Amino acid sequence: MDKLRQSHGLDGNADTFFTLAQQLEAKDDLHQAATAYDRAFGLDSDRQDIIQARMRLLDQLSVIEHGMVFRYMPAGTFLMGSGNGDPDEQPVHPVDLDHFWMGDIPVSWATYCDLMEWEPAPHSIPKEEPPHRMAYFVLYEANKIRRQYCEDDTTEARDWHAHAPELLYGRGEEVTTGDKIFGDVPRENPDHPWQYNSKPMVSVSWQAAEDLCRKLSTESTLYRLPTEAEWEKSARGGLIDKTYPWGSEPPTADNCDFNHFSEFYIQRSRSYPPNHYGLHAMSGGIWEWTSDWYQSDYCGDHIAQRFKQPCQQRFASARGHHTNRHFQRNRCLDQFRPILAGAIQCRAIHLRDNHTQKRRRHIRTIVDVLREGKSTLTTN
Repeated sequence: MDKLRQSHGLDGNADTFFTLAQQLEAKDDLHQAATAYDRAFGLDSDRQDIIQARMRLLDQLSVIEHGMVFRYMPAGTFLMGSGNGDPDEQPVHPVDLDHFWMGDIPVSWATYCDLMEWEPAPHSIPKEEPPHRMAYFVLYEANKIRRQYCEDDTTEARDWHAHAPELLYGRGEEVTTGDKIFGDVPRENPDHPWQYNSKPMVSVSWQAAEDLCRKLSTESTLYRLPTEAEWEKSARGGLIDKTYPWGSEPPTADNCDFNHFSEFYIQRSRSYPPNHYGLHAMSGGIWEWTSDWYQSDYCGDHIAQRFKQPCQQRFASARGHHTNRHFQRNRCLDQFRPILAGAIQCRAIHLRDNHTQKRRRHIRTIVDVLREGKSTLTTN
């Protein structure tokens, strides 16, 4: 099976891997079968029998926890990087990854507040132990941006006051609402209540993303941000040597949220079809944090190796593509290195370990255990 795990690129025969996948599935070796189906799909992504068998198994291995769908990413080796992209995307190189589960959409503002046990959006502050004054100020300012971009029906952001219909303002002896002063907010259905369930939560710091992962993690299940390599593999969706999550055709208004900066809004996360792993919004929309520090010569080393290195860099790395970017920047491997940005978001991945007793408080612990082969990852 080492040969299967290490196989990558366009060398190989789709029929051979497809037959192997069916044999492994018949033996109930589902993880190895998923890897074999993935290889067969990469070699012939147009064959309907391969597509259907692969997706059926990926659906079976996916899990739902905390109300979130986590799609299964098979173990195996994929080609990371670009031969003709930016210098920090070169060279193309094979990266071997264990299997993991990736959130099918970015976390919404309502979901974040619910899981963190905060006041519901748009108030979005901790119910207990209020943050100190400066932290509250930062949170308050971030919530202004979220009001503008995270509301389900909003189609164009206005001054943030207009997005706070519950606030009242005084004009002499007259009391009025924000829409009378700042104008109506364009919404798909003005009669709908203001909700924050279907768009990505924005203005998320790296620490805020880490806090959510830490809160959800238990003795048996680890939640964390994906590495750059894990994010890029997930974005590619099993396709090989393609530019975008759907293939090499340039983005259009039918498959990607991009190129409408003047309209100031973000589409719902499930507005466009998922990629071939069942993941939505892996191109366009918003940037997403990864767990890696930015490194210009990063080559997607195994996660255990990455976190054993001392973190000398000053910037966390993000992946994905903001909604106002030109189509050439909506590829599977675009990145930049922000400290904090208005459109940064997070997407958690989830790992399971049924044999380790110590609570995982740091990513380093789970990676070391996995590398030493002491854990068994299973689905429900």
